[in-house]
Amino acid sequence: MPLPQVSADETAPVYLVTDNDHEFAEVRSESMTSESSSSRSMSTLGSGEVTNYFKTLHGFTYVTDDNLPLAFPTDAVAERVNVVFNIITRLSQGGKNVPAVADELLTRGGLDGAGGRVLSLVTNSGVWAYEMASAYPSAEIVSIDVKPLTALVPHQRIKFEVYDVYAGIAEPDASFDLVHARQCVTVFKDYNFMLREMHRVLKPGGLLVIGEMPSQSYEVSDPSIPLHSSPMRAEAIRLMRRAHTAQGIDLAAWDDMSYRLDPGHPMWDNQGSDPKSTVSAIRGFRMITAFTHLIPNGPWSSEETQRTIGAMAKLIFEKAWKALPPMLRMMGLEESDAAAFLAGLEAEVQNPGYRSYAKYKVWCARKI
Repeated sequence: MPLPQVSADETAPVYLVTDNDHEFAEVRSESMTSESSSSRSMSTLGSGEVTNYFKTLHGFTYVTDDNLPLAFPTDAVAERVNVVFNIITRLSQGGKNVPAVADELLTRGGLDGAGGRVLSLVTNSGVWAYEMASAYPSAEIVSIDVKPLTALVPHQRIKFEVYDVYAGIAEPDASFDLVHARQCVTVFKDYNFMLREMHRVLKPGGLLVIGEMPSQSYEVSDPSIPLHSSPMRAEAIRLMRRAHTAQGIDLAAWDDMSYRLDPGHPMWDNQGSDPKSTVSAIRGFRMITAFTHLIPNGPWSSEETQRTIGAMAKLIFEKAWKALPPMLRMMGLEESDAAAFLAGLEAEVQNPGYRSYAKYKVWCARKI
């Protein structure tokens, strides 16, 4: 689905939510009980304010907020990459933007059949929210982000917001049927806090869907083995992960997500709860399932859909490698050494003989 277009004489609003101790506008509940202490009010984000969100580092654009890690650039290229990435994930899931269990939930109108409320983290290009609104006419969507990546065309059933999400999701407890969080591990430094916030805003029995493509590649001959037959890319991945870890990104979440969702994980603090008491006293998720979709690094698969996915994946992987210089400089490489490394990496990336898989991982779980 193409993104809606903004006409030359139309200003598409993005909403800025700012801290305010005395009021909470646009909230559908009389009160809000939250692990986040601050309330927020909403105002329109003007074009002059947008530039305040960004800074330039080694020739690339990043979010200014020091509370956010510098994982990937946020520019016009990032918007296009997100649109292509959305197509990849949709094709991986049989043509749907969500797994079957989420599709069934929204098709029947949410938990109560009245038309489900959906929270999307994070907005990026907005394409996921637009496509979801088209696919599920009774759904209402709130899509939030930490940066205004692009102008977003208003939609009657989508509310776009930009604010410091890492301080808490500005929504009432138990207010969403579905929370969809995609590519969020590298967005926040305290991912466990964000998991608790997602849990808080879900209704009991509500569905959490997490989608992640970790910064790792695997051998085609055995996708359980990390990539080693492409030495330049293997080293680039090692340096990227090292740079992410140095900024406080919780890369371990990619490996132990199912355990973190389980109520037995220490982050839920259920150790003192009586299992025979009301289930609402126990935090966490049940019915946890995980799926892994293999993503080829190029159009070399004999299967048609995989070949299409591989062609698009090649594009986004190439963009990711070209955005590597700031990460290399952060890890102490001189500009000349970084340029030499990137030249070798580029040669390997363009060689069709070097094949590998990435993995798109999806977790689904029901709030207890």
